[in-house]
Amino acid sequence: MPLALLTWLGTYLIRDAARSTDGAMQAVLEERLAVADHQLIHDLREFTDQLDAIAADPGTEPKSIAQALAAHPWVVETWAAAPTGPVELVTNKQTQTPSPDAEAAQRVPSLRAALRYLPENWMMRAIPREQPFAALASDLVAAQDRGRQALWQTSVKIGGYHLQSGTPGTTNLAFPSGWHVTDGDLIYWRRAAGDHLICARLDGGQLLEALFARLPTPTLKVYPGRLTLKTVTGIPLHTWGKGLDGSERPAAAQVICSAPLSQWEFGYTPAFAEFPKPYLFPILLGVGSGSVLVLALAWIFFRENARELRLAQQRVSFVNQISHELKTPLTNIRLYTEMAAHRLEEHGDSAAKRHLGVVEAETARLNRLIQNVLNYARQQRDKLTVQPRQIELDAVIERTVTHWRPLLEGKNFAIEMQLHGPPTMKADADALEQILGNLLSNVDKYAEAGRWVAVRTET
Repeated sequence: MPLALLTWLGTYLIRDAARSTDGAMQAVLEERLAVADHQLIHDLREFTDQLDAIAADPGTEPKSIAQALAAHPWVVETWAAAPTGPVELVTNKQTQTPSPDAEAAQRVPSLRAALRYLPENWMMRAIPREQPFAALASDLVAAQDRGRQALWQTSVKIGGYHLQSGTPGTTNLAFPSGWHVTDGDLIYWRRAAGDHLICARLDGGQLLEALFARLPTPTLKVYPGRLTLKTVTGIPLHTWGKGLDGSERPAAAQVICSAPLSQWEFGYTPAFAEFPKPYLFPILLGVGSGSVLVLALAWIFFRENARELRLAQQRVSFVNQISHELKTPLTNIRLYTEMAAHRLEEHGDSAAKRHLGVVEAETARLNRLIQNVLNYARQQRDKLTVQPRQIELDAVIERTVTHWRPLLEGKNFAIEMQLHGPPTMKADADALEQILGNLLSNVDKYAEAGRWVAVRTET
């Protein structure tokens, strides 16, 4: 059992150390991914504020705002849409051909449907926000629903977010702006007076290159492992880090990016050198030392126990031999006492006969004591046996009490017997005599205040 407990303790300590290491590793990795996500969304917020500043300069004419946005080198197409009527394509640099799903005629209805969820207090100027954007309506579905398909998602810029970079990020907050994106297309949108909607489709390659150039955070050291950014559909976008040994494994921690890039996810695979396994040698040494100690103590205990058993057997054997040797002279003493009693009875010397009766009774008592010792010795050797046979119980009881009667009556004990046992029964007469003799011997030894003994048999 001690060895089993030590084995369990060692296993528990090893697993606990592994759990602690894994927990600490997960906390560090999640923090790294959170920092990368914050940096990515923070830079996108700065770019959004730049577009807001461009759109605010020409005034409130929707077409003028769209033309001003087209001056940015990363904008490839702009359009304006009134609350009713067709979408007006303002600028098309024809540097890229959008997918059918990203065309203005497809996106404007979907974008307007999403903006229906825009709250009235969208700016929330008085409340500082940790997130620079808030998601509105999303067509992004869960992985278990459509196999991690990426659809269009709409988000709005939060007015209470503080950039902490000195850049005024609150230019012309009278009209909301934000992003309408999928995993590969990025469309900047802005409301104008009269509920007009101005949109600018970005060159994703140039925008992403600028964003990735600042990942991870410029002030941090390059990570030893591998930091990856991919779409929820599994398309890899970028990879950072030194890529040391161990970083080729699957990502140990993943996190979905914040809005509006919620269709991207960061992952990090640590190198072997970053989070070494717990040093198990002290645990194994402690458990091994404990096992050796338990084995040594068990051997010492077994040795001492065996020695005690040998000594006990020697004592029992000695007592057994002495008891056997004592029975021979006791038999002779009893025999000659009986012979002397018969001769005194013939001569009529009653006093001498009474004295010999005492000697005979004490001899019988000593014989019973020796028999008890022998029985105890046999019991210690697991050789105590019971030999039942057909007996008359009342006769055995009466004979035993008769042997003890002189001694008890000599101490003024009144003996009462009520014998109503079965005519015959199967039992060991010697064992019954010994048991009853032991009880009567206890009366003789310890019942000094008592003056009455009753023995009853019944069926």
